[in-house]
Amino acid sequence: MLVPKAYAAGYGRAARQDPELATAYVRQATVGDQLADPVAEDLALLPPKLVHPLLAKALGNPHDLPPEAPDSLRRFMAAAVDVPDWFDEDIAMVASRAFLRNWDTVLSALVGGSIVEGFATLISKSFRIRGRVLNSGVRRLKQNGLQLVEQYLPGGMSPMGDGWRLTLRVRLVHAQSRLLIKKSDEWNEEDYGQPISAATILLAGSAFSGRLMQHVATLGGDFSREEREAYVHVWRYTGFLMGIPEEVLFRDEASAVRAFEVARLCEPPPDEDAIIMANAIINSAPMVIGITEPKARRKLAKYAYRVSKGLIGEDLAEKFHFPKVGHTTVPFLRLRNRVQRKVGRLVPRWRAKKNKERFTAMMDFVDLGATEISYRLPSTIHDEDAPDW
Repeated sequence: MLVPKAYAAGYGRAARQDPELATAYVRQATVGDQLADPVAEDLALLPPKLVHPLLAKALGNPHDLPPEAPDSLRRFMAAAVDVPDWFDEDIAMVASRAFLRNWDTVLSALVGGSIVEGFATLISKSFRIRGRVLNSGVRRLKQNGLQLVEQYLPGGMSPMGDGWRLTLRVRLVHAQSRLLIKKSDEWNEEDYGQPISAATILLAGSAFSGRLMQHVATLGGDFSREEREAYVHVWRYTGFLMGIPEEVLFRDEASAVRAFEVARLCEPPPDEDAIIMANAIINSAPMVIGITEPKARRKLAKYAYRVSKGLIGEDLAEKFHFPKVGHTTVPFLRLRNRVQRKVGRLVPRWRAKKNKERFTAMMDFVDLGATEISYRLPSTIHDEDAPDW
């Protein structure tokens, strides 16, 4: 097995704990996406203005693709509509109810915990090369939030559902980004493996599912054991649609957490790219909710740093060069969430009011200013040189 140089030391550590999973993870670090990569190569031959309408038609009706659709896209869509036997819509509905009840806590756990931890890995290099978060941080977080919301709205992950379509869009964006990054002088496959590799997608999927549930629990989220498993069940299907190979795809919360832990061990320590990307995410958070006045932005960014530090731990926060902040925010949030839950059970009218406010805030958060999903793909290596996509 070819082990990229950056993974060599971490692979040795991880293999002592779980040799089978560690070996599978490092093997996937050299793998791209057998279905999506040919699509990206074929779409790159088309004028960029034709990509959106073609993908809109394909994802709107995958059973009747337009004549100009390349064979690679036909194979991609045929696989996408083949729902695995293990995906259960009833379990997905359990996850939907829990998500809508907890979306604000999930969002805090996602931005302050799972996304930041994800940037402690080699994925930070891919994003930094492309400048995706540095130049479009607010839009990037809103797109992440929109995909998350659509995944958990009822029916969102059914074929032709908005969550299903957004997930496939992200997979194609990854394939196009992989194509562009491989042409960059800054990426060395011998050192790093494939950019946005299958291993990277596995780590992200496990971070946004099993690991996220750990962060939600730390913040006092209201998920039962059944609901936690349902939440991961939906993300298991999301990961399947995003191209995680079935041999390493997690099955439940425990295996998702295990995949995250072993993957983190395999990854090299956070470098300058990781520091840049993690801090960019935290500093973008205030603008995502519409706070642009400098003083208010700094105040909220400091709060976001406290939440993130409480979730990711002192050691990783120090490696990211986070500013020195206090430790009381996460315990306070946990207590507040638990108290509000108890009050809601005692005062149904108050709970209904809070649920309405929570839903309205969720819709405001994911508003990208357009009613139609964009299927444009990045067309240049550096995001600042590309039209909005």
